[in-house]
Amino acid sequence: MNLRTIFINPRHQLRAVWRMSLYFLSYALLLAAMTPLVFLALRFIPEKSYKEAFTVAVSTLVSLAAVAVLFRFIDKRSFSSLGLTLRSRSFIDLGWGLLIGFLMLTTAVGAMWAMGFEDIQIGGSETEYVLGGLLMNVVLFVGVGIHEEVLFRGYLFQSLIEGVGKLPAVVLFSGLFGVAHMGNPNVTPFGIVNIILAGVLLSLAYLQTRSLWLAIGIHIAWNFTQGYIWGLPVSGTTVTQPLSISQETGPDWITGGTFGPEGGAMCTVVCLAACWIVWRFFCPSETMNRMLEEALKSEPFKPAEAAPVLESPQGDQTTL
Repeated sequence: MNLRTIFINPRHQLRAVWRMSLYFLSYALLLAAMTPLVFLALRFIPEKSYKEAFTVAVSTLVSLAAVAVLFRFIDKRSFSSLGLTLRSRSFIDLGWGLLIGFLMLTTAVGAMWAMGFEDIQIGGSETEYVLGGLLMNVVLFVGVGIHEEVLFRGYLFQSLIEGVGKLPAVVLFSGLFGVAHMGNPNVTPFGIVNIILAGVLLSLAYLQTRSLWLAIGIHIAWNFTQGYIWGLPVSGTTVTQPLSISQETGPDWITGGTFGPEGGAMCTVVCLAACWIVWRFFCPSETMNRMLEEALKSEPFKPAEAAPVLESPQGDQTTL
C-alpha cells in the first residue's frame, strides 16, 4: 500500500473517512465565521422558539455550504446528487412524507385514546393563540426536520454508504441519531430504541428514493403532529401553544410517559409499519438514478495519462 491508496480509493475518489473529515472541518470553519453575526441577530429575536428556529436554520445553511464546497472542489459532483433537487418528484416525495408522518402519530395517539390511555383537550380557541402557535411550530419543526435530515442522511451518511456499504451506514447513523437524543429531558432506554428505529425508517426513506425529501417530510410531520396537533412531548421537550393538550393516562411502556409517544410501544408499532410501507412502495426516480450514476463516475483524483510517444521515420521520438 502506497501513500496514495491511503487517501484515494480505486475509483480515483477521496476515501469516505477523509471526505467526512473534510466536511467536519469545513462546517466548523464556516460556523465559526458566522457565529458573531448569529449572536448579533439573536438579540433582536424575542421568542425562544424563533431563536431556536433561527439557530437551526443557520446550522443547516452552513452544513449545505460545506457540502457545496466539497462537491465543487473535492468530489467534482453536482450538488443535486445530495438529494435536494427542486423537481416535481421532489414535491411528491415531500407530500408523501408529510402524510406518512402525520398518519403515524395520529394512528398512535388515536389508538391510545381508544384504549383510554390518552386524555385530549383543546389547547386554546383564540385566533392569536391558534395562529401564533401554528406559525411558531411550523417554523421550528420545518427547520429541525431539514437540519437533522441534512446532518444524519446527507453528505456524511451518503459518503459512508460509498465507503462501507448501506447496512453499516444505516446501523451507525441510526445509532448516532439515538445518541444525539440521549440528553433530552425525561429520556428513557425504550425512547432511545424507538428513536434508533426512527433513524432506520428515515435512512430507508433516503435509500428507497435517493432523495432527502421523503425523509424530511416524515420528520417534519412526525414532530409537528405529536407536538403541535396533539400537544404531546417531542422527544421529551414540550412545545409552545399547541393546538390540543394531551395527557397520558396509561402505562408508560405504551404511551411513552413524559418522554412522549417516542418512548412507548405504540411508536414501535407505527415505525415498523412505516418501514414496510416505505420499503414496499417507494423507489428512486430515473432522474435521481441518473444523477447518482454520474456522481459515482466522477474521478477527481485520476492521474493524468502520459501523452503517447510516436517514432518518426528518421527514428526520432515525438510526444503528442
